[in-house]
Amino acid sequence: MPKSKMKDIDFIAFDLDGTLLDTAKDFFQAVNILRFNNKLGPCKYEDVRSRVSEGALSLVKLALDLKESEKEAIEINRKQLLEIYRECCLDLTTPFEGIYSLLEKINNSNLNWGIVTNKPLAFAEKIVDHFFLDYEPKCLICPEHTGNRKPSPKGLIKAIDQLNSNPKNTVYVGDHLIDIQAGKRAKTYTIAASYGYIPKGHNCLEWEADFIAKNPLEIVEFIPSLSK
Repeated sequence: MPKSKMKDIDFIAFDLDGTLLDTAKDFFQAVNILRFNNKLGPCKYEDVRSRVSEGALSLVKLALDLKESEKEAIEINRKQLLEIYRECCLDLTTPFEGIYSLLEKINNSNLNWGIVTNKPLAFAEKIVDHFFLDYEPKCLICPEHTGNRKPSPKGLIKAIDQLNSNPKNTVYVGDHLIDIQAGKRAKTYTIAASYGYIPKGHNCLEWEADFIAKNPLEIVEFIPSLSK
């Protein structure tokens, strides 16, 4: 898509895990503590990393090799995993290289930015306040705000409404197919963050995002007002 079509962007919305923040090492810690508690050995980091953007249910099934039909065990262990993660969620998490520079460019360009995530509100608020308070995100939308998770577009639509923006003036950045699907359903522009937690077997070239960013600062190339 030509850059000229991006000139009217006034709101950049981001996914959180795998897009703004590299949270995989803390999830890796939590998964292996859960495994240890169940008398299992550690799993591989790459297996956890590729599932972070799919959420706690996916991580629990990986951690304990649970089948979809084992719903009660999945739910019990999901809660245990989240309790473990609550205690370690700031230990090793860091912004991806270039994220702070990107957010400075956004703020200096008088554009709005915010976060639309599937992460539960209690975790998202704690982490966002720790890493991004000084960068002034204009919104944080979690599943609790709409009763829906991505790929539903409701969270993104709520964010757009809060900012008094318009889908045609919004771009959504994420590292999973569900992010791109949510953006398309909300009728925004979409950017696939290929530097994030692309699940095994996925090729983000097939997601039909408007752009693919190999690192956060490549996003600047797609939005003319940020490259001035």
